[in-house]
Amino acid sequence: MTNLKGSIQGKVLVPSDEQYEETRKIFNAAITKRPSVIVVCKDARDVSEAVRYATENDLEVAVRGGGHHVSGTSLTEGGLLIDLSQMTTVEVHKESQTVSVQGGATLADIDEETQKYGLAMPTGTVSETGIAGLALSGGVGYLRGVLGLSCDQLVEATIVTASGEQLVVNEDKNADLFWAIRGGGGNFGVVTEFKFNLHPVGPEVLAFDIMYDLKDGMQVFRELNKYLSDAPDEVSVNMTVMDLPPAPMLPEFLHNKAVMVIAGMYAGDANDGKSIIDPLRKLAEPIIDNTGVIPYSNLQKKLDPMVPQGASFQGTSLFFKDLSEDAFKQLLEEKDKAPGGLLFQLWEMHGQVNRIPADYNAFSVRDSHYLLLLDLVYEPGNDEVARDWADRFYENFAPLSLNGAGYLNGIDPDEGVIEKTYGSNYQRLQEIKVKYDPYNVFSRNHNIKPKQKV
Repeated sequence: MTNLKGSIQGKVLVPSDEQYEETRKIFNAAITKRPSVIVVCKDARDVSEAVRYATENDLEVAVRGGGHHVSGTSLTEGGLLIDLSQMTTVEVHKESQTVSVQGGATLADIDEETQKYGLAMPTGTVSETGIAGLALSGGVGYLRGVLGLSCDQLVEATIVTASGEQLVVNEDKNADLFWAIRGGGGNFGVVTEFKFNLHPVGPEVLAFDIMYDLKDGMQVFRELNKYLSDAPDEVSVNMTVMDLPPAPMLPEFLHNKAVMVIAGMYAGDANDGKSIIDPLRKLAEPIIDNTGVIPYSNLQKKLDPMVPQGASFQGTSLFFKDLSEDAFKQLLEEKDKAPGGLLFQLWEMHGQVNRIPADYNAFSVRDSHYLLLLDLVYEPGNDEVARDWADRFYENFAPLSLNGAGYLNGIDPDEGVIEKTYGSNYQRLQEIKVKYDPYNVFSRNHNIKPKQKV
């Protein structure tokens, strides 16, 4: 340990240190794993030293960027945690319209810098999320129709491999590894820096946010599908079903009311978009309509309160190619069976995200129509009940889904789900895993087992 502390520019924390507990915590309070050592890295060299120390001492490695995955893959019990939270530099290259981002940066960090130039890249929809975990396993957000996923805009990265070596990866250098990290998760190393393409977005955008009574849910779904049959790429639609809390800021008639919210943005000229999104405001009789032109960075933070820090979470996810009205009705019926508060999100997928070939990079789900994301907030101590509910939900609806594929940024690691999600890309990913991480040093993730034993 003395040697490790002497070689690290950042901090090395053990359970007896005052800062350990606060540093250890992640957003999901249900995950209480305790690493034997936390290395808070200052730069890529620190990451290399941490990886070497872990392998030399046979310690399980976990890597934390934003620490926002519901399953808590960014923690380890008794192993070594590589913490990137101090590596948050974001540098915009205006002339090339690219951005360099360190591995610990959040979506908010990126938006804060890129929006100064009226530029953006596709990310997620909760600003506290870390870019590393998000982009390595996809990155679905409001710009998916026009730009695809976060991983589709990656042009270069610097990665520390299982040997502690730092590699630059792009289309010309280590191209196989570059292919793999664009959707293949954290299986191949620790990405210390990303470079993404940027595109003109904002600083203000047309955002729609229409709340309907859930009793009109079937009508809204039916009319929404009609609208989406020829919707332009610029329109992204996220449906959210939930019971409103009895919060003081809400009118009393909305307390505990079951609602369906149709939200998203028009990724084009706001004046052109107003008539294009207008039908979304008339799918039924709205309760509230907050549609308007707002700063893009505000839109990116709008869902943050729905994922509060320090609550206990469980989640699951499925992609659907076809979702009939009967299947949608079955999904809605599950809301009242959930052992806690359920945030039910159904995101429509069309446009550029589906035009990209399945083998362009490791993210292979390129023909879905809807992405379902379920986040369950439950009382502390009910971990097993929550986990069983999520598992049963997946098992019940997988036969109706797109080959049982799930969005790996929103579901617990499961070998069967992982293989189904990567589909025809899985074997190639296994071969690349053997080349760069034959002993599976990086296994605290949606793990791709090396194709052969070494």
